Amino acid sequence: MKNQTITPQINAALQASITPVGIEFNRNHLILGENYCRIYGIISYPSECDYGWLSKISNIAGTIVSINHAPLDNGTLMSTVSKNISSNRGAELSAKDALERQRRARAADDAEKMLTQVEYYNEVIAAFDITIMVLSRDKEDFADKCTRVENITNSQNCRVRILSNLQKEGYQQLSPTYPQISKVSDITSRPFPVSTFVGGFPFAASGFNDGSGYYLGKDGNGGIIMFDLWKRGKSRTNSNITIVGSPGTGKSTAIKHLITSEYARGTKIIVIDPEGEYKEMCRNPLFSGSWIDAAGGRGGLINPLQIRPSPPDDDDDKTTGMGDMAVHIKTLNTFFQLYIPSLTDTLNSILEDCLIELYAKHGITWDTDISKLKNNQFPTFSHLYNLVLERCKTDTANIEHYNMLKTYLNSVAKGADKGLWNGYTTLAPNSNFIVLDTKALMNMGGHILSAQYYNILTWCWEVMSRNPKERVMLVADECWIMIDPRVPQSLQFLRNVEKRARKYEGSVVVGTQSIVDFLDPSVKMYGQSVLDLPSIKLLFGSDGQSLEETRNLFHLNDAQYDLIASKQRGLALMKIGSQAVKVRFEFSDARLALFGKGGGR
Repeated sequence: MKNQTITPQINAALQASITPVGIEFNRNHLILGENYCRIYGIISYPSECDYGWLSKISNIAGTIVSINHAPLDNGTLMSTVSKNISSNRGAELSAKDALERQRRARAADDAEKMLTQVEYYNEVIAAFDITIMVLSRDKEDFADKCTRVENITNSQNCRVRILSNLQKEGYQQLSPTYPQISKVSDITSRPFPVSTFVGGFPFAASGFNDGSGYYLGKDGNGGIIMFDLWKRGKSRTNSNITIVGSPGTGKSTAIKHLITSEYARGTKIIVIDPEGEYKEMCRNPLFSGSWIDAAGGRGGLINPLQIRPSPPDDDDDKTTGMGDMAVHIKTLNTFFQLYIPSLTDTLNSILEDCLIELYAKHGITWDTDISKLKNNQFPTFSHLYNLVLERCKTDTANIEHYNMLKTYLNSVAKGADKGLWNGYTTLAPNSNFIVLDTKALMNMGGHILSAQYYNILTWCWEVMSRNPKERVMLVADECWIMIDPRVPQSLQFLRNVEKRARKYEGSVVVGTQSIVDFLDPSVKMYGQSVLDLPSIKLLFGSDGQSLEETRNLFHLNDAQYDLIASKQRGLALMKIGSQAVKVRFEFSDARLALFGKGGGR
């Protein structure tokens, strides 16, 4: 029987599917079919890494990442590392350049840490190398992606370089059909503790864990996200949150979940509610909250003329030098500009003079200790109106101005706005869950709405700054309502509250359906800060101009942009300082029942 030669059959379809149409190698890039490509290698790693650090590099949109691993003999490694330590210490002492001394000292310190891990903690060390290929069909997009790779790796304290004249070898290194290429490994391979490297893998970094706090949701891999609003450090400088999302995407449910979790931890909650969607939740026996009609309803009056104690100065914990009355006069200037947009500088000056006289008649001067006064010891708008009437009779030279001022004040002292502001402050909630319902205000004029929102904000800030050790969360849902392009001071005040809240254990949660209103040129100076200042952002589904503005404002990459554009209900991108994680909000029926039926369920 003769031996027969068997000719292997070639699967033409498979061959065509895995073979590029064409490939061209250049010094710093290659062309793969219709794609522009560039291959990078990481040549140094940080001495200290956050958990999950490698996921930020391996998940860059528009890239392919290859990670190779080779075990090392610890005995040989320790001998080599010891020599490197001696060499770097010697170079540190002899170096004349300060920067070179620092580099040598850092290299020696890192090597000593590794030696300690191997010798005392039996740490396993291995050689790792990472290569990254960027690819795109569009030349401009290709350049942007290359820049993004360089920026993200640098942000993780890694050094990355283009594999010049080694693009072919780099492509072979990335290909599953080739073994490791020594020319590439010689450049990119570095010894690293296995636990540090494994802790950086995306599948090892499943979930997000602050080490304290409460369950927030699940990440893209189904891992649990443990979130502590009050944790600060590195890029998390405050406890403020921006929440953006189109109607129906789950924004309100997320806010209620945060409120419930923080209330359980003893945090005082204040909600400014323009849609009446927190009333049922507030009155739930579990919370026993204080629901207040902020549109002049019973028990909800805040006297704008009542001077509020100024919080201590941020830096030295002393007063700022301006007395409580002087600070409040400035606050009233803004209030009247919002309430009476046509108020001229002349009338404003006369009004301020009247206020000073009015306070003097009630025994209040620049140096009065406001904290010792009761609500009924402050003047009301009836008192201010009567004072203007008196001046109409005595100051005949300015009779025209006083008559005009009397006309402006008539509504708040005797007319339709009397129930909103004329009287002593009756707002005195006695619970840790306070809902200021502003739904009825929505039917009032825009100037009344803006003025009352500002009045409410100043009261909220007094509560937040009263006790620097008490945690207070202020939730301004549908915050776009307070935007008035004619008088941006309301947004300016909110921005200042965000800036100072961290000094008083405060948190400001700003919720809005769209960020477009905040970026209008007339208010952008303050509106952009209100959205961008918080260290924590929860970005739900969006579309249209709001989606594009969100991308530009928060510097979203392609993958993050696509996530938000998908508008999946209950799915959000959470940015915490320099970190980003996908969050899926999933709750039991019992948990959802706590939130009530109002709002976006």
